[in-house]
Amino acid sequence: MAFLTIEDLVGTVEVVVFPKDYEKNQSFLTEDEKIFVKGRVSEEDDAPSKLICESVIPFERTKKELWIQYADKLQYQEDEARLFDLLKEFEGDDEVVIYCRSERAVKRLPAERNIRIEPVLLGRLYNSYGEACVKVVEKTIDS
Repeated sequence: MAFLTIEDLVGTVEVVVFPKDYEKNQSFLTEDEKIFVKGRVSEEDDAPSKLICESVIPFERTKKELWIQYADKLQYQEDEARLFDLLKEFEGDDEVVIYCRSERAVKRLPAERNIRIEPVLLGRLYNSYGEACVKVVEKTIDS
């Protein structure tokens, strides 16, 4: 069991982590580690509220989407093989979304085309498409 103090830009809160949850998440519960803590609030009349930990999610495990913008669908179709070749060595869990500006069309690549967003890949994409056409979007934490 652990009692933690979590701090963000707004303030601090005490978090109670029960033994089962502590055992599962021990490796993420280190000083200065950036994490999301999901749980329920325990309120008492004469004491500050506490957060009862239900799950811990490290920042690096949050879902992300890589958006690549093309001028139009034709430009994407002509570049598709080169793009897939560029992405293939970065297999992972992050989704790839193609946006064709003139048609305002959005195409989500299938799960087998998911990637791992990392600085090396982003550097290559910025060089190929320009920083204005490549965006990383953080997804909300649902589960």
